[in-house]
Amino acid sequence: MKKIYSFILCLSVFGSLSAQKNIDATEYVSKQDNFSQKIKPSAQNQIKGALLWENDFSDALTWTVSIDGSNPAGWEFSTDPSVIPVGALSPFASTSAANGFLFVNSDANNSSDFDGDPIITTCTNVTPIDLSASPFVKLTLEHNYRWWQDTRGVRVSGDNGATWTDYQLTCGADDPGNCIGCEATDNYPGDQNTANPEVSSVDISATAGGMSQVLIQVYYNDNDYWGWYWAVDDIRINEIDAFDADLVDVIAGSTGYWQEVLPYFQVPAAQVAPIEFKGVVKNVGVDDVNATFMATYTGVYDGVSDPMLLSQGVQDTLTCLTTLTPPASNATHTIEYMVTTTEVEEDELNNVAASYTFEVNDFIYARDAGTSTGGTYNAGNEYESGNIFDIYSDATIYGIDVVIDAQSVEGAEVRAKLYSIDDATGDFVFVTESDITLINAEDLGNTKSFILQSASMLMTGQSYLVVVATYGDGGVSNDVVVATAGISSPNTSYYYDGTDATWYYSTSTPMVRMNFNPNLASIEETTNNSFEVYPNPASDVVNIKFNDATNAAISVLNLAGKEVMTSTVNGTQTSFSTSSLTNGVYLIKVSNGTDVQITKVIVRK
Repeated sequence: MKKIYSFILCLSVFGSLSAQKNIDATEYVSKQDNFSQKIKPSAQNQIKGALLWENDFSDALTWTVSIDGSNPAGWEFSTDPSVIPVGALSPFASTSAANGFLFVNSDANNSSDFDGDPIITTCTNVTPIDLSASPFVKLTLEHNYRWWQDTRGVRVSGDNGATWTDYQLTCGADDPGNCIGCEATDNYPGDQNTANPEVSSVDISATAGGMSQVLIQVYYNDNDYWGWYWAVDDIRINEIDAFDADLVDVIAGSTGYWQEVLPYFQVPAAQVAPIEFKGVVKNVGVDDVNATFMATYTGVYDGVSDPMLLSQGVQDTLTCLTTLTPPASNATHTIEYMVTTTEVEEDELNNVAASYTFEVNDFIYARDAGTSTGGTYNAGNEYESGNIFDIYSDATIYGIDVVIDAQSVEGAEVRAKLYSIDDATGDFVFVTESDITLINAEDLGNTKSFILQSASMLMTGQSYLVVVATYGDGGVSNDVVVATAGISSPNTSYYYDGTDATWYYSTSTPMVRMNFNPNLASIEETTNNSFEVYPNPASDVVNIKFNDATNAAISVLNLAGKEVMTSTVNGTQTSFSTSSLTNGVYLIKVSNGTDVQITKVIVRK
């Protein structure tokens, strides 16, 4: 059975350590990721600049396919968008997928790594393209793929195939850092799943600009791995606009003891800290641009960077000169981003990035983005998974909240753990943990709160790691699957593999959160209750029926221990509507002044 990690990188045993964190990580990933539902949002499909040439792969005769590996599989032309072997990326959603697209499938034509049967294939346009009147040009294609050690890219020739220039889109097994946009330690650009479709553009001016015999070649090599696949469609060549700044990415968050910018999506009022904003901006136009990055919270904050002159093709990070410290009161805050230029751009659609929304609340500290996009597990073996948190004010932690993925197995044994950081070595030091509990049906797909055996004071200016942990079931089942949501910077979210007793870091953010609610220890479900709750799950109304007439107060609590509804009963039964509740697990707390009884109810509308 294969291990599944949602892209996890290994911490070198021999790497240097600092007082703040472990560093010098090495790569450690897995091909299979059955619990990743995450796909990137698709870029807008309006390709900028005058259209010079396009091909939608509807006519196979306009292309020449070559199969150069020992495996007979290679590029083929498909008109079935559902041929994509990954559910989250199927059907292929390119603009013209129904009339044909280019497709290669290592997943279906291999079954193991290094079997001496690699897939190596190219596809080249037959008729040369005349770009002699256009010195500045870019190539754009719509595609989707899941990466696993395979190399994919386009080659461009300006002299009818005499010489070629590679524009590599993803790195293979032995060429880390060589793909467009990759850093030296990257083995693929971002997640294993792309958007559907992913829209990729490459400046090919140096090779094809002003040339009259241009050839385009799409190439793929699975490097003798049991790789995934690649689907390619709607390839175009456009002129490049004179002025065009692209807001590639935004880095937002607070920097504490861990010395990394950590974004939080739920923040207890006591942990509110200054938030810094940085925009990664690239000049994708022909001429220099003067770019300024801005982060705006309407009526509250206007963050502006110093202007920066960016030459053609240059990418840099622009930092807002001021930080935002949100009010330390419960509220939801949304920050908008954009980049502006002193030059007039023909199209500003790529000048904005997705907004950042976070919530200041009473008790929950969360690094995850809030909506599950996948999950991490260890094929039934021992593992731990969680996040680093910086502490900005002394606080007592009472529990750890975890979103249990629906793919988890009922009856799996799980617990949560708290670690501090050793100042001298950077090691994780065990502090306390919860009791071992079983995963129940109502936990699947929901948040489960783990009460720590001892409430612990977290100190200002320190960092802590909270994880969910399991000993596993010896590989019999999936055991516990931890939901993930969002992307973590390297060395900020962690994964311990019990099969090799090694800590790794993960770039998928586990939905593992700190819970500072002092009432958490008092909301354990009781047994032998004198009442029953039905139906359970409930969609519209929850009924509570007592064995005997009673006069009691009723509280409905969420799993963070926060009271969301109150009622009373004077008799043998009562009921309440679920209209104001969201789907999830709630606690029904009944108190008659001398006795408190608690049970769970699932709301599923």
